[in-house]
Amino acid sequence: MPVPVCQRRICLILCILCFAISGYSQDSTLYYKGTISAAGATAQTPFWQFANQHGSVPLDGNFGLADIGIYKIYNPNNPRNFQWSGGVQAIASYGKAGNVFLSDAYLTAKFNIVEILAGQQRMVSGLIDTTMSSGSLAMAGNARPMPRIQVSIPKYLPLFFTDNFVALKFAYSDGYLGSSRINYGSVNRVPRSYFHQKSLYFRLGKPQDKYKVYLGMNHQAMWGGEAETMPLRELSPPKAYLYTVIGKTVDYRKIGNHFGTVDIGGEWRGKDWSYFLYRQNIYETGSLFKVNNLADGLNGISLKRLKPLPKGAKYFAFRSFLFEVLGTKNQTNKNPLSGLVIFEKGNYYNSYLFARGWSYYGSGIGTPLIPAASQTRPDLPRSRSEFTNNNRVWAFHTGVTASWLALEWSFKGTYSRNSGSFISPFESVKQQGSVMLSVEKRLKVLNGSSVFTSVASDYGDLYAHSTGLMIGFRKSGFLD
Repeated sequence: MPVPVCQRRICLILCILCFAISGYSQDSTLYYKGTISAAGATAQTPFWQFANQHGSVPLDGNFGLADIGIYKIYNPNNPRNFQWSGGVQAIASYGKAGNVFLSDAYLTAKFNIVEILAGQQRMVSGLIDTTMSSGSLAMAGNARPMPRIQVSIPKYLPLFFTDNFVALKFAYSDGYLGSSRINYGSVNRVPRSYFHQKSLYFRLGKPQDKYKVYLGMNHQAMWGGEAETMPLRELSPPKAYLYTVIGKTVDYRKIGNHFGTVDIGGEWRGKDWSYFLYRQNIYETGSLFKVNNLADGLNGISLKRLKPLPKGAKYFAFRSFLFEVLGTKNQTNKNPLSGLVIFEKGNYYNSYLFARGWSYYGSGIGTPLIPAASQTRPDLPRSRSEFTNNNRVWAFHTGVTASWLALEWSFKGTYSRNSGSFISPFESVKQQGSVMLSVEKRLKVLNGSSVFTSVASDYGDLYAHSTGLMIGFRKSGFLD
């Protein structure tokens, strides 16, 4: 099978970066991590054992998994303006079938505050508590990382002319998705499709302030094959890319499938605890600057302990608590594009053009609470043109971490009410509960190692009833 042009270009860039920065290897630190685990379940793998795992955990229910990675990370004590980092992470699993792939495979070069990335690296976009959240709406870390090129300011940069009260960070990237099946058009499949992503976020408040406000937005678009699907418009790839980036409309239709969120959050850091409140508001193709979909979005509150526990403490103590509410049932555009009724209803995470919808290697790029149709019960309505048959949801999610008896405990629990999609509506609301309890014990015999286990269960009308047990061993550390 020939290697796609985009992948060849990324490989070439990786090689160039390797040679260009080989003389600076002393600027970074070599780090490794590895996990070996085994799992068994009564049906498919329970939801919270495979969701938001970057596509690394199979749905087979019974499987073995090995996850090994080695990384060069930035040296925080190095005063040079130029540094580099990189990483390779291999995933191997065996269940009903074997699977081996590279999850991370990237190089980055940092020039002062600007970072350039080439390759595939795990990524999340949006204001959330990344540790226990149900998942960011736009990019949740639920699917495999895709190969991409990115330019970013990854950490908040204080603006001196505001006396450092305002800080910003941004990212701009383009990735490769491979061939895609087409729902409607003059062809059934296009050989190449792409993923455009950009984000801009501001922080109001100095780093040492107790109170901070965060606001910003992210924009993602899936595009490609316009020359095949719109031959009369003679859209070359460069022109189609430009139209995708700026959101240009051609014949009442945006070029590309667009999705994103406008986010706002507030943080308060007390003496012992920090509190973070956030909201992600959804926009879809053609609706960014319209007053619509205000009922749809993700709301969350997160509490985290700041004061460390005494060394060796065995009493019960909370470390963090999170609660989220997700609503996506509205999907109504009160000001449809050019007044046309066909733009009045949304269809989150699906695409009228790309059958793959908002997915990569079969897993949703956005929140896992909007699942692939292949993950839901086979007796539920579904359409071949849709990636998900359930994007109209009310969900309530909580996450808790604690310490007790020298063990690290964590709990995730989600209750959802699911109504299908506008194309594939459920006859009645399908209720679903998914829970997981995890325990981890650090070992003294091997520095940086631990053993862990988790018990998870799905019960309700959306997924197959399943209870699963996972056990494993982790080891990480520095090599130099």
